[in-house]
Amino acid sequence: MNRFKNLVTVFAFALLVFGLPTLASAQWNGNGRNNRNYDNRYLKSTIERLKDESRDFDRQLERELKNNRYDRYGNNRQILGLSEDFKDAADKLEDEFDNGRNLNRSENEAQRVLQLGSQLENALFYSRMNYNLQGSWNQIRQDLQTIADAYGYNYNNRNNRNNRNNRNGGWRDRVPFPLPF
Repeated sequence: MNRFKNLVTVFAFALLVFGLPTLASAQWNGNGRNNRNYDNRYLKSTIERLKDESRDFDRQLERELKNNRYDRYGNNRQILGLSEDFKDAADKLEDEFDNGRNLNRSENEAQRVLQLGSQLENALFYSRMNYNLQGSWNQIRQDLQTIADAYGYNYNNRNNRNNRNNRNGGWRDRVPFPLPF
């Protein structure tokens, strides 16, 4: 009888061990993103706010750079071009989002917005920004972080050096089940 109890115990333990990855994978969808339940209305309002903020920031940056007499390296045109591209990408993301019914549909636009936002942030970091521009960019950075979280990307900014140039966090995402840390 003890042998039978031990056999049932080992069988139950083996079933539990082999079943854990299956249970864990139910929380993970097939495209490598964590299956966080973002409220589509919140994400839509974030994308709309980003679109409006990018337009305002572009106008504000243009005014600031017109008044800036010092352009030692000729970077003003490059920064203005990045800002214009960023504004257009935010506009296209808002058009493609379609109330969040399908995040895959707007994934390329989200990736483009995050990429341009990172490039623009790096360019602005090396230029002299006034406090108004810096405050406006901080609002945009928060929205970019929310979008990056919703789509499963790391927003590559200068404060996130551990995940620099790394889309999904590296080796952790190649593991076929979520890790507890």
